Amino acid sequence: MIHFSHLFRRSVVFLAVLLGAGFSVLGASADDPEDFRIEVTGDAWILNTAGHIQSGSLPIDLKGDLGVEENKPTFLGRFVLKPARRHRIILEGTPYTLDGRNQIVRSIVYNGQTFNVSDTVVSKASLDYLFAGYQYDVISNPRGHLGFEVGGAYLSADGSLHGLASGVTASKSQTIGLPLVGTEFRVFPVPASHLFELNGEVKGMALGDYGHYLQADLNAGLQVKLITFEAGYRFVDANVHQTGASPSGVSPRFKGIVAGLVFRY
Repeated sequence: MIHFSHLFRRSVVFLAVLLGAGFSVLGASADDPEDFRIEVTGDAWILNTAGHIQSGSLPIDLKGDLGVEENKPTFLGRFVLKPARRHRIILEGTPYTLDGRNQIVRSIVYNGQTFNVSDTVVSKASLDYLFAGYQYDVISNPRGHLGFEVGGAYLSADGSLHGLASGVTASKSQTIGLPLVGTEFRVFPVPASHLFELNGEVKGMALGDYGHYLQADLNAGLQVKLITFEAGYRFVDANVHQTGASPSGVSPRFKGIVAGLVFRY
């Protein structure tokens, strides 16, 4: 099985080749910023994290029990190909990595291993996310667009704990695919100008006993020729789990400021 990081790197290289091939033949109109064929977004997302990790009877709090780092930056990438005015093919991904170190104040059990009070626990949790989908814009004109999207998300979750005093180590991994649906928009609110824009998106899906995924963001952007400088806020509630006699999974909630660049051609 190909690990997500290798898949993500290959995707970035592939998209870079596509982008390079399109430099000489594609271009957005100055009078109609929605008239483009390729859009590439690279953002830095400052994560603040809450939620739980579990492989046993009781959930383990990521902040209270494990001391997961706050204000940790991660990469957010998005590629959009428009084969026609109202049609979009979307690929996006984010590799989440959470590191923690904390003196536990209660006994916790993870994947059959017990970590007792007075032990310092070093933890590492990750949730790799890759989404591919299709969007149809029901509204598309020089003032912006409104579209509805459908696609699938690949979520791969891993967690490991290590007790420094006891030497006890436990780890667990889980992978799931989820269908996602949502809506996305962009608007240029200043009359007779395309320099300033607002954009946002909401998408998600619940899948019973296997988990759910919800993502929402809102951004403001300032366009300078082919480059848009954007900043905003993003929220993700991800839950990848299994129920039963020995429930397991991760249920992190990520939120924080996003800032980066958007290129349209």
